[in-house]
Amino acid sequence: MSNYSFKWIIQRITAVLLVPLTFWFIYHCILFSKIDYNQLVAFFSSYVNSLLFLIMMVAMLIHAKLGCETIIEDYIPSLSLKKNTINSVRIIFYGSIIITAISLLSILSKA
Repeated sequence: MSNYSFKWIIQRITAVLLVPLTFWFIYHCILFSKIDYNQLVAFFSSYVNSLLFLIMMVAMLIHAKLGCETIIEDYIPSLSLKKNTINSVRIIFYGSIIITAISLLSILSKA
């Protein structure tokens, strides 16, 4: 299987994962407007909610990374600019995953 086929399949899998997770998160965001800080921390202290949020964030970041890389590969003609831009996207991707994981672990450790 070629690299482009693999990326295409992964992007479709993440898109399917994101549909129910996005509805779940939007529903809870509406509820968040009616609760205080301690209740919000209690929500994310639940392992189920933290796991679902982590899955949603990782799927969203993978989906965005693959989409950005595809756009960069298709529309940036300069090889050096293309390489630098893709590396920037990857740094942002990995940094975002690390920040998400550290944030959830911080909340879970206080529970």
